Amino acid sequence: MTEQQATSAVEEERHASWPELFFDLVVVAGAGLLAHLIEDGEGWSSLFLFAVAFGAFWMIWTCFTAYGNVRGDAARLPTFLVGMAVLSVMVAAVPGIHEGHAQAFAIAYVVGRVAAARPWHGAAVVVDLPVIQAFTGVLPWVVSFWVEGDAKYLWWAAGLTIDLVQLLRSREERVVEEAQERLDRLTDRMADRERGFERKVDRLAELHGDEVRGHERVERRRGRYARHQREVPSSIVTLRTDNVHLAERFGLFTLILLGEGLIQMLNAASGAEWDAMLAVAWAGSFALIVGLWNLAVRHGSAGVALLAHGVIPVRLQWVAHLVTSLSLVAVSAALGVVVAHPGHALEDHEAFIVAGALALYLLASATVHAVVARRGGGADAGRRAAWLAGAGVFAPAVVLLAREELSAAAVVCVLAAAVVIVSIVDRRGRLRVSDPSAGHAAPASAP
Repeated sequence: MTEQQATSAVEEERHASWPELFFDLVVVAGAGLLAHLIEDGEGWSSLFLFAVAFGAFWMIWTCFTAYGNVRGDAARLPTFLVGMAVLSVMVAAVPGIHEGHAQAFAIAYVVGRVAAARPWHGAAVVVDLPVIQAFTGVLPWVVSFWVEGDAKYLWWAAGLTIDLVQLLRSREERVVEEAQERLDRLTDRMADRERGFERKVDRLAELHGDEVRGHERVERRRGRYARHQREVPSSIVTLRTDNVHLAERFGLFTLILLGEGLIQMLNAASGAEWDAMLAVAWAGSFALIVGLWNLAVRHGSAGVALLAHGVIPVRLQWVAHLVTSLSLVAVSAALGVVVAHPGHALEDHEAFIVAGALALYLLASATVHAVVARRGGGADAGRRAAWLAGAGVFAPAVVLLAREELSAAAVVCVLAAAVVIVSIVDRRGRLRVSDPSAGHAAPASAP
């Protein structure tokens, strides 16, 4: 590549716009309040509700992020503001989601899905995120309006599951084919209505004379039919994701979640006793945050540890980003508990949350690399999967088996050590498949 070509490529690279960055502000507030669903609850029911609520929040963010990604400079600020308003209502409903705000949460979600689908006309298909234009997964949320109690959350989970299954099973060829079939049915209905109208005019002409055919109202109706025929194209327009821009959007989202971990640490440290044990807990928590940043953002993509950009299809990147984001929010929530009581052993549910969340993150990343290796990614991807899986099993297992003997500070140090070791191994080149900077989006810059 010549110097002129390289300069041209840099100039054409698109970064997050000001409206997109402004839209992400609601994620800053959302991550913290959603994390409280874990901190304030105990048992599997609280974890289930957290997963469902975060999944809904992420889905709305995803739909509007895809809008900004695909539309580019044509994306409109009012659309982002609608997304922010919807997410703000959902976030504000979280603290009272058990006491009556669940209905507001569900209504806001449905409104958000409908609003996110409106910018796409019937002949355009977002092939990398077809659920943005599908409403099958929204129907259970509508049904939940008339459901009381915890059963409401099951309907929410059903709706999200439908969307995720549809996303995983979607294939570009099939998505375009189904969209073309729907467009053909639409044009056929329009043609049938026009033919029906002309038959009605013919009957009226037989009864009242040919002057009916040129009547003002008849001509206006013909004009509308002709205009609609011109406005509706005969074939589907496929819209695809800007992969480099999407990688940057994923990275920014992940940074916000890791930043929530720092906020939790700061809040806890401000009210704790400043002693040696607090220093150990702080150092371990900080090392864990830095290690996760190194794996997920600096050398990762879509939140997946050590994943080079563009290795997996975009539709799988969306799903991987949901799982990794879910686990990182849970890790961030647990860091506040660790720093607040560094010298005490964690409660059983606290130990399960922090160890399980990190295990989920590392094992999810390992699964992605295992899939890449199986599809021809080479031995390097397989080694990455093995290291990530080993760290995701060994360190959490140590924490859970010895949770009664280990202090909170020791727990976070064990988990941080696992993440740092994987980072060190990667830095030495034993896991690297290519230059870590290759294919990655540059940091966001002000437009």
